[in-house]
Amino acid sequence: MNNPLVIFLSLFVTLAIFQLLLLLYLANKKIKTNKKLAHEQAIYAEAMPAYIQYLNSDPNESIPLPPNEYHVAEQLFSDCMAIIKDEKLQNNVRESASSYLSSHYEKVMKTGDWSSRVNALYYMEDFRMTSLQPLLSNRLKEVHTNDEETQQLIRTLAAMGDLSVLTYLENEPESTESMYLSVFSRLPEDVVPKAIDYVNKDGSLKAKTSLLMYFGLAKNLAYLPFVEEKLHDENSALQIQALKAIFRMNYISDANLLTPFFKSDNWIERMFAVKIAGVLSLSQFEHILVELLGDSIWWVRYYTADALLLTFGENKLKEISKSHPDHFARDMASQWLTLGRQVTQNE
Repeated sequence: MNNPLVIFLSLFVTLAIFQLLLLLYLANKKIKTNKKLAHEQAIYAEAMPAYIQYLNSDPNESIPLPPNEYHVAEQLFSDCMAIIKDEKLQNNVRESASSYLSSHYEKVMKTGDWSSRVNALYYMEDFRMTSLQPLLSNRLKEVHTNDEETQQLIRTLAAMGDLSVLTYLENEPESTESMYLSVFSRLPEDVVPKAIDYVNKDGSLKAKTSLLMYFGLAKNLAYLPFVEEKLHDENSALQIQALKAIFRMNYISDANLLTPFFKSDNWIERMFAVKIAGVLSLSQFEHILVELLGDSIWWVRYYTADALLLTFGENKLKEISKSHPDHFARDMASQWLTLGRQVTQNE
């Protein structure tokens, strides 16, 4: 009769002891963590003003940080990169990071766990630690999974200007446009021309379209010649990406480059041609825009009406809404007049 009660009491006492031990363990761990954090914060508070002074003094002096304080160093260098805008001083911070952290990161990449490696890669990207580029290149060749570590390896090597990542992406069936974009957006400015040469010569369609997407997002007119060159490409996907890039750049060197696209069999090309004409207020295309307001595709008509309004004003749409021979064109002009009045009232 008493056996079940004894067993229950034994289990209860065992569980209570286990919970007490677990509580003591967690409390002790928290105390140690807080103590370590307080220690690191004290070192950081003392090191920051000394390091700022160091950056503006003799570079042959030792970095004012105790040895092996890697978490403090990461935070210190990262914060300095965020607040310092002078390029020379930023390079000095990167040199400090390379000097203090390179050996540590090399050990992490060889023996550290997954999360430690990924965390180190993020910092290596921020600090552009080119001294570790060979190590990372070899690491990329060794990995066989497309996880966060692999993707961060690619991003970090791109920030270092290593174009071998493009070859890696070209040979990876699972490579996406976003992965290409992450590479192009991180390349140092002086490496971009080499990337253009590589993509033009050996790049896949995915690489070329991604590069055009990047140029459109970057809105750097230095890349406009490459973008406009692709308007003449035989591949419609490249032509469309080039039109999108020009629309985002909000500039075209010669408006006549758009002329063939107004008559294109591809409605997306017609749509982007009229969008560009509208945002750039290209009045020389008035006759073509009026004609395209009767296009068979609703989206082309929609953006044509927008282009006419942007370029010629509301009176032009009022005229078209009454006189255009195509009833779809008259309807779209009327809709945009109504839409324009609604926007004005809401403002």
